[in-house]
Amino acid sequence: MLDDKEHLHIDEQDAMAEWLALALYAAKAGAIAVDFGDEPAVKITAKNGEVSVDLLRPTIFKVQQDETGLFDKLKTASEFGKKLSENGVTLSILRRNKEAIRLGKGAHPSFSRLITKSDDIQMTSTSELVKLKRDMKTD
Repeated sequence: MLDDKEHLHIDEQDAMAEWLALALYAAKAGAIAVDFGDEPAVKITAKNGEVSVDLLRPTIFKVQQDETGLFDKLKTASEFGKKLSENGVTLSILRRNKEAIRLGKGAHPSFSRLITKSDDIQMTSTSELVKLKRDMKTD
């Protein structure tokens, strides 16, 4: 079992999180498409502080599972969402053109606020979030 100190948390003085939030804010407009094996894999678009990352082939982004629980991952996402809000940025994560989660300024949580206790993270589609987690899980 992981000790609480070993979990990834973003504190007020986290320079990397601050830099990333500022970099996302600085992206005024544009798009990046990445293909993998001649097929679209991810598309990132930015416009005036709103950034979306569409994982078109989420299975190629598999990550090793760890002992960090779902609530701790949501806490970390909430902390990053707060950094984004402070910098006027909205970050949306999509799975195959369907939004799963929104972090930052444009998040308007309802049910997810009960779980995360944060105004900076919105689970826009629980089913897409579950599918995304399944797609990225290693066997």
